[in-house]
Formats: sequence, C-alpha cells, structure tokens
Amino acid sequence: MSEKKVVSRNITIALGIICIIVLVGLVGAVANYTSIINNKDKSYQDYVSTHSHTNSEFNSLNTSYHDYMGTHSHTNSEYDDYVANHHHTDSEYNDLTDIVNLAKSTIWVNDQTISQPASSYTYWTVSANYAGYVSVQVHTSTTDNTYVRVIYSSHGVNYDHQITVGVSGTAVFPLLPSSSIEIRVGNSNWFSGATETVTITYYY
Repeated sequence: MSEKKVVSRNITIALGIICIIVLVGLVGAVANYTSIINNKDKSYQDYVSTHSHTNSEFNSLNTSYHDYMGTHSHTNSEYDDYVANHHHTDSEYNDLTDIVNLAKSTIWVNDQTISQPASSYTYWTVSANYAGYVSVQVHTSTTDNTYVRVIYSSHGVNYDHQITVGVSGTAVFPLLPSSSIEIRVGNSNWFSGATETVTITYYY
C-alpha cells in the first residue's frame, strides 16, 4: 500500500470521528434546551393555577367597594353644612394675622392723672391673653424720680422690672399671657409726693 493511500484513510477516519462528536453534542444541546422549555412551561402553569381568581371573587370585591361608597359618601347638604360651620371671614383671618405680628392694641389706662405720697406708687392689675408688650407713657410728672414697674408670673417665668422715666417718658415691657399683671407708677422721693398723667397701652 502506498503512503498516499494511508494518509487519505487517516484523514477520512479523523473526519468521521469529528462528525460523530459534533452530532452527539448537538443532540445533547437539543435535549437540554427542551428540558428548560418544559420546566418554564410547568412553572408558568403553576403560577397561573395559584394566582387565578374566579368570577365570584371579583363580584365579591365589586360588592364590597359599592358597600364602602354607600356608607362613606356625603350629600351636598352635608358638605355645605360643614363649610358653613368651619368658614372663617376675612376679618377673622386679618385679626389672627395682626396678633401674630403684634399689630393689635388695647388701651388699659387712657391719659389718667394720679397722685401718691412720698416713696409710694399707684398700681393697676390687668390680664393679657396673648404674648406681647406693654407701653407705659408718663406724659407729665411733678418729680424727676418717677418710675414704672411691671410684675407678673407666667409659664414658669417670674417677671419683675423697673424703669425710671423722670418728669416724662415711656417705658416698654415684654408680656407673657397672664391673668394678673401689676403695673406700678410711683416716685422715689424721700419727703414729697408726686402727681403724674399716665397712658398704658397693651400691644399683642
């Protein structure tokens, strides 16, 4: 046998082996792919069977929804009544805004003339519903030893402060809400009394 024929036979055998390997691999791949498809189909069917809803279940949900709407709905008259009872006028809104901005005021004492002996004082007891400040204006006084003093307790604060205003002047004090605020106007003279004209205004 010649060398040429031997080589040709070897090539043929090698090609045959390669074809067999390729064929076996292809068959294995097809079988594996088919198995994957079957598993996915089974998983899908299982999901559908466990998550499906019957018509009766949907009808029950629909009935429950209508029952809820029937017990929680409100008529137009009920809505109108609510609005009427919770409506605030522009003036009410403006009043609240003024209070926040300390733009409202009340005169507690208006241009009142008072007198007291030496080293004594005149006082007023007032109440404040809102935090703010009080302005005590001494228009005139017969002594330069005139003072203004404010005393009160509120929200754990004990306030007591005094300002000398002389023959005329204005003293301003911060206020917290309190039902008992004492405002004093007096003199610190040793021997003679004094007379003052006073206006007291509460700002809140």
